[in-house]
Amino acid sequence: MAASGNTILIGELAKILRQNGINTGEKRLFGWMRQQGFLISRKGTDYNMPAQRGMDMGLFEVKERAINNPGGSVRITKTTVVTGKGQQYFINRFLRERGAE
Repeated sequence: MAASGNTILIGELAKILRQNGINTGEKRLFGWMRQQGFLISRKGTDYNMPAQRGMDMGLFEVKERAINNPGGSVRITKTTVVTGKGQQYFINRFLRERGAE
C-alpha cells in the first residue's frame, strides 16, 4: 500500500479502519488526528490541514482545486488526503494500540 500512488480522503480511511475492527468514524478520526498533532486544530483557513509533522512523515498531501464562481471569480479549495504510506501508518498504529489494550 505504501508504494501505491493512491491517496484517499480521511473519511475513507475511517471506513477502512472500521473494516479492521477499529470503532471510529470520520468525525472521531479527524478529532483524534487533531489531538495527536497530525492535523492543525487552530480555527481558520488552516483548520484540518496537515501539520508539519504529518507532512514530514509523508502521511498526507494537500490537493488544490480551482472552482469558477458564477460571478467570474475563482475560488481555490484545499483538501487533505492520506497517502498510501499514511494509510499503512494509521492502520498499523490503530491495530497496535488496540492490541495493547
